[in-house]
Order: sequence, then structure tokens, then C-alpha cells
Amino acid sequence: MANQIRLEVLDTPDVEQVEAGPDFKRWLTNTVDIINASFDAINIVIGNQVTSAIIDIGGSGAGPLFVSVPGLTPANAVIVNLTSSTNPVTVVNVTTVTDGFNVTFSGNPGASAIIVYQAFTNTNP
Repeated sequence: MANQIRLEVLDTPDVEQVEAGPDFKRWLTNTVDIINASFDAINIVIGNQVTSAIIDIGGSGAGPLFVSVPGLTPANAVIVNLTSSTNPVTVVNVTTVTDGFNVTFSGNPGASAIIVYQAFTNTNP
């Protein structure tokens, strides 16, 4: 994974200068392996619990407009930001539902309404 610590980036001369024996080197290697395994577990959990995307949901009126997010439930949370629209509007309501959420604008956004969202689910690996 991208977040792993690489043992080879540790300055080997520093380890040698403290006269680290094979037990210390083994301990250091095991510690790095444990940290990397923890990063892997965190990445899996976050990857399964956060969905984000940039989409255009314009052209369908003020809404509510449904956005599909498999695994989302009414108990989950969504953060929505309108980044641009053909007409000047704002997001007035976001409601989570089963497998998605509904967005309601203050008016008709026109042909284009680009939103950025993050959906937080309770799905565990």
C-alpha cells in the first residue's frame, strides 16, 4: 500500500553506530511490519466507509434529485458541496436514503449542477 513505511529508508549507518545487534534489527523489522499492517487495516476500513465523487446532476429541476451510493442508509451522513451550476442556486437539503441520497436545490440549477460529495457508511470489511 502507498502508506507503508519502508525499512530501507531508515538510515542504516545510524543503526550500526549504536551497535545494534541482530535482536534489535529483528525487533525493528517486526515493529515496521506491525505498523504497516495497521496502515493496511485502516485503509481497508476507510475505503469501505467513505465514498466520494464529483458528479453532474443538473438538467432535472430543483429536485429532490437522487444520487446512488450503494450501502448508504438513512442513518448515515453525506456532505455535499455545489461547485458550479448553470443558474445561481444553493443546496437547501440533503437527505440520506437506502443506497443513496437526495439533493434539493433552491431553484432549477439548469443544464449543469456539479456536486462534490462524501458519503460515510457503517459498512465494515
